[in-house]
Amino acid sequence: MSPRVHVIGAGLAGLSAAVRLAKSGSDVTVFEAAPHAGGRCRSFYDKSLDTIIDNGAHLMMSGNTDIMALLELTGGRNEVYALERAKFDFLDVSNEQRWSVDLGAGRGKLALLAWIFDAGRRPPNVSPWALILDVLALKQSKGKTVANCLDTTAPHFRGFWEPLCVGVLNAHPDEAAAELLWAVFEETVLLGGYYARPLLTRRGLGAALVDPALKTLKDLGVDVQFGKRLQSLDFQEDRVSCLNFSNGAEVLGATDQVVLAIPHFAIEGVLDDLAVPHGAHAILNVHFRLDDVVEAGFKGLVGSPVQWVFTRGDIASVTMSVADDWVKKSAEDIATALWPDVVKVLNLKNDQIPPYRVIKERRATFVQSPKAVSLRANPQTKYENLYLAGDWTNTGLPATIESAVRSGRKAAEAVLG
Repeated sequence: MSPRVHVIGAGLAGLSAAVRLAKSGSDVTVFEAAPHAGGRCRSFYDKSLDTIIDNGAHLMMSGNTDIMALLELTGGRNEVYALERAKFDFLDVSNEQRWSVDLGAGRGKLALLAWIFDAGRRPPNVSPWALILDVLALKQSKGKTVANCLDTTAPHFRGFWEPLCVGVLNAHPDEAAAELLWAVFEETVLLGGYYARPLLTRRGLGAALVDPALKTLKDLGVDVQFGKRLQSLDFQEDRVSCLNFSNGAEVLGATDQVVLAIPHFAIEGVLDDLAVPHGAHAILNVHFRLDDVVEAGFKGLVGSPVQWVFTRGDIASVTMSVADDWVKKSAEDIATALWPDVVKVLNLKNDQIPPYRVIKERRATFVQSPKAVSLRANPQTKYENLYLAGDWTNTGLPATIESAVRSGRKAAEAVLG
């Protein structure tokens, strides 16, 4: 007999778990504190820009197997597409030097070696042997920071490893866990450029990931309840016996299961006996409405507080990681300071600040340090019917969309045995 499962949280971790459980025949109910699903990956209409924007810009890649699997399960596959090549364009705003890291579109070790030994395609100021040694150092990096593993004085560190570290791990090299950067390389870049191609959405994250998941759950008869903020859990012996929400309680049956898919900072108030990663770093996103439609894609910046500029239609979306100090500034000050770099990287003719929307995620990810990585929880808990999901759990990846979706899959698999 399939279990009755209560999924707490309708972010991508919770939706991923709920879809897999419902498709397996489980009786699933989803509870979400907010009035909408998607968590930090939702899309919404912004009046000031007169268009739909994503809450934050996220880099997905064609080698993200769990994202691709979820898209297949929910019918959202046609809402995304991969670029033909894994080509990443960069601009150093301090000297206006431009270059590209072009991994190509090949598969396997030969394709990887072709990239490493082509000076026109690899990062500037680095020999193929230095790049190989860097990657080998990351492979042996468990318990170390990026700065502990790599030579921070090397000419290519500032132009390649540092922006990659900050942009992917939302942490500076002296605190970022190097093993997480290795994990990203292992699942994408090291398999060949085909698996590292940027995965773009046609209409936004909501249309690609959230809406299809909600439709799938509806079609399967899953009840998704919004405005249900979990305040505490009641326990009886080694089981969760009741879910206490701000607006009522849900008493559990003898065989009911619970998937807790809420952020790491929310766990502490619910499970006091569980050690979780502490602290958080902010991510700042600014969406600018351009005068004209530009080619969809993204560009990396060096020598700027901004790591990436994503473009879709007439919107340029700026992403700044480790933005803890910047989120204290006013929206006007932020937009004024960052717009010149957008003008430079996109070669825009009009330097007048257009309409914009600033979005501040003050607790976007946990601080992804080696110590924090050691505290990431597995799906199973000491309670017989309680499982965990979320990008902060032990997925082996940084706190990304892929990590969130994978955590949901792992939690669902744990429930189903």
